[in-house]
Amino acid sequence: MIKFITLFIALTVATFATATAEPIKIGVSLPLASSATKLAEQFLVGMRLAIHNESSADKFELWPVDDGCDREISTLAAEDFAVSDVALVTGYFCSEPAEVAASYLKESGIPILVTEARSIRLMKDRKKEEWNLWRMAPGDDFPAEAAFQALSKRWKNKPYALVDDGTIYGRTLVDEFRARMEEIELKPQFVDNFRAAQSTQAGLIRRLKNSGVQAAFIGASADDISVISRNIAELGGSFDIVGGEVMNILPFQTDGDPLPKGILAIMEPEPDQLASTKTLRDQLRLENIEPEPFVFKGYAAMQVVLQAVKDTRENTTSALQTEVFTTILGDVKFNTDGTNIHNYFSLYQWNGKTFEPVTNDN
Repeated sequence: MIKFITLFIALTVATFATATAEPIKIGVSLPLASSATKLAEQFLVGMRLAIHNESSADKFELWPVDDGCDREISTLAAEDFAVSDVALVTGYFCSEPAEVAASYLKESGIPILVTEARSIRLMKDRKKEEWNLWRMAPGDDFPAEAAFQALSKRWKNKPYALVDDGTIYGRTLVDEFRARMEEIELKPQFVDNFRAAQSTQAGLIRRLKNSGVQAAFIGASADDISVISRNIAELGGSFDIVGGEVMNILPFQTDGDPLPKGILAIMEPEPDQLASTKTLRDQLRLENIEPEPFVFKGYAAMQVVLQAVKDTRENTTSALQTEVFTTILGDVKFNTDGTNIHNYFSLYQWNGKTFEPVTNDN
């Protein structure tokens, strides 16, 4: 009887302690009042679903604050996080708010988990300033690196061209890819550029045909690459065309003639095409929530948070430095420089309706 009373008291005390324990606050820095508001809201939906599915609902509390993707607003957001006793801050669709927060929160030891901003400079500053910042988002250089990994095999004995549209995006993608290819002596046979947003690129196609290349890596918009691919079919060209991640809008375009099959692109997998997201997709369907990409991204970010947050900020930082985090979008593991070691970009091919992963790069 005494043992029973003792056990009853112990359980009662434990239950009371659990019920009255303060939830762990997770700061979320997002552009909540801007053109990206809808994406931010979808991200938060994903985070809340992850808490509901994978943790006790009262253990964590999200603390979302608007950063406006703006320096002044994000300074106010960082001040809010500092006084709100958050265990970790995540979100960050833009680099500037992440930079401001990393500097402002450095002395507090609050870890920062960047989920969308891809700036290479941000990570260089992290090293120089010794910020407690970790980026699970891909870097701006990830697509070019993935293109190199796939095409250096596929084009080992194939003369190829490099083409860009003169924009910062196009030139940077092509230049980074070229640098990696030339490191292993796979130099382009032909280099060219063109004027963007034209109704035809027949001149470019003639130059490519005259150069004798069998493939072309193109840094340009999806619209321009679509025009180029149609012109190739019309003018009788025959070479591989490879574009960047901007090609992921093709399945949603309805204007113009159907695109020829076989266009290649370097891109990340769509979340709703991954087997690992099926359970969540089914749940979203049941709850009448649109399976938007940022819902999955928010869910994956919160999965990392749930696994990383420990009893102290120091132990959370240690976990971020050493652990492998399992998410519905793939594993996350950080290098010593704070970047994610996993590059999810790979080669895809257009089948007439959607892009499918290329399983054989040779």
